[in-house]
Amino acid sequence: MHITLRFTRFFLIISTLIACILIIIIALLLRGSLPQYVGETVLPGLSAPVSVDRDALGSVTLTGENRLDLSMAMGYIHAQERFFEMDLMRRQSAGELSELFGIASVTHDRRARQFRMRARALAVLNQLPVEQRQLLDAYRIGVNKGISALSVRPFPYLLTQTQPTVWRNEDSILVILAMFFT
Repeated sequence: MHITLRFTRFFLIISTLIACILIIIIALLLRGSLPQYVGETVLPGLSAPVSVDRDALGSVTLTGENRLDLSMAMGYIHAQERFFEMDLMRRQSAGELSELFGIASVTHDRRARQFRMRARALAVLNQLPVEQRQLLDAYRIGVNKGISALSVRPFPYLLTQTQPTVWRNEDSILVILAMFFT
């Protein structure tokens, strides 16, 4: 009985230590995937500073000197705060959810690919005026810089054991086309 008590005590201590270590690891992973809400960030490619203000509810207001800078800053913020949702929308409309969720979404992908939304998005992109393409370029650059600035990939990617992929100009149009399926 004395040995059983020692073993139980040893088991509880080890279990508690393992649980604490796991909690610390998960907390560090979550913290590393959070966006930067305070301080300053240098965003190469901006021609002038952009100010980002949040109200009490977290709604963002951007102030800058031109639309290209504002577009890049908005892409940066979108990527840091909701890249996974953006990724889901582009993949849903393009029929590429299986890249994240495997076989479970193959049926959806097959149905979605019938509409050839990625090809349609590229066609729309090729018809845009130069000024609008420049805005999409700035937004894309901001998104890709925003996601790469995180020290840890967003938590949903840790759960799905996948990596975020770069944002392309046609992906912004795919997000709009995702409303077709809604």
